[in-house]
Amino acid sequence: MNYSIQEEAKAQIVELREEGMGWTAISRFIDDEYGVSLHRSTIQRWHAEHGAEQVILDLDDTDDEFVDAKLKLDKKIRSLEQDRKLYRSLYHKALDSGNGSDVVLRAIEQYTPALAPQMKRRAMNVAKATRPKNFGTKTQVMVAPLTDTHVGDNVKSEQVLGLNEYDIDLFSRRIWGWANQVLQLAEYRRNMCNIDDLVIPMLGDMISGDIHDELAFTNIENCMMQMIIGAYVLSQAVQFLAPHFKTIKLKGVVGNHGRMTKKVPSKDRFMDWDYMLYNWMAVFLKKHKNVEIEIPKASVHIFEVANRNILIMHGDSVKGGGSQASIKRAIGNLRDVVQYNGIVDSDERYTVAEKFDDVLMGHFHRIDEMDIGTGSLHICGTTKGGDEYVVSQLHLITKPKHLVLYYHPVHGQVGKETIYLDRFDVQESGFDTEVPDVWADILTA
Repeated sequence: MNYSIQEEAKAQIVELREEGMGWTAISRFIDDEYGVSLHRSTIQRWHAEHGAEQVILDLDDTDDEFVDAKLKLDKKIRSLEQDRKLYRSLYHKALDSGNGSDVVLRAIEQYTPALAPQMKRRAMNVAKATRPKNFGTKTQVMVAPLTDTHVGDNVKSEQVLGLNEYDIDLFSRRIWGWANQVLQLAEYRRNMCNIDDLVIPMLGDMISGDIHDELAFTNIENCMMQMIIGAYVLSQAVQFLAPHFKTIKLKGVVGNHGRMTKKVPSKDRFMDWDYMLYNWMAVFLKKHKNVEIEIPKASVHIFEVANRNILIMHGDSVKGGGSQASIKRAIGNLRDVVQYNGIVDSDERYTVAEKFDDVLMGHFHRIDEMDIGTGSLHICGTTKGGDEYVVSQLHLITKPKHLVLYYHPVHGQVGKETIYLDRFDVQESGFDTEVPDVWADILTA
């Protein structure tokens, strides 16, 4: 296949990849250095097919000793490339069979040694013999929200004072780190109590979208590809976690960046790329019998966790710039709306919960907590982190991070952790971002 890559650029691509640079960053470099616009996937496919050959071609004018060393390196690169292809093949097979999850986990452990090996589901309770005397008698539920992933956004380091950058490669690396950290935290918690169930509320703005003209011009991918790549990577994260919990429950509400209209709609609010992303996740994960997915059409949703009612929403409907006063006012108004159900509870058409205790929301790209009387309201962070808008217009910055909460069936929320995602930027992701031309091919063995 002819990739239209200049000869002088090929060696540069191999060198940059060996230094750990992501595919999107390499694409930018080639454009800046050689004036050639190449999509990241084109560069990735060329590197997979011809990258190792390029190493040999560049050795014509070197001494024999150096050539021998490079040939050994070439063999190692070829071996690693075969490993990568094997892992991808195993993953595709596993998506078609829920029982393949353990195979994928073994592949991840073998081919990505930078992260600690993960414990298999059957080994979860090995530590029972050494449990402390005060080991909890009640099983707790782990809640790990995902929000504001903004897949496809293109945040350039030089435009935010070097404080952050973001692209599809970094999205994949951060979600890879998030999944590993969630599992690690679950295993730590299991030293004091049982953790059988994981709830993953997805709070919207999962893609960058094109509601602003500048996003339409600078996004790495169009909305359709943002959606499917996001669904594919997030599904791999759930598949990675699935063997380690009895149940994983996904709950998804839409945000504002994925909307398909310039003006914020009131009717059919669910007609949003987030809604499509959640439904594609349901397709990718349909073979996983312990994964449950709930995708409401309402902009807010209430569900029960360990005898507590939790309300989830994106947060863009809150007016006032995210101040505590404006948020509490909005939540107070929502209580009035929810309590209306008590008037009509004799009508079988109405199934909304009569109250909520806690609230989880995104949108504001920070982690924050406030007391709302019946429990806590949590603003749950962002995968993307700070961007050009918040630095230049709001004079703010925030680290990419997410919350993890623990719920006790008697005491309610009993723990909180923060996962800092940018520390995984230097790790290779164990998740695939390359979607085939026919998406159904992901599901075939």
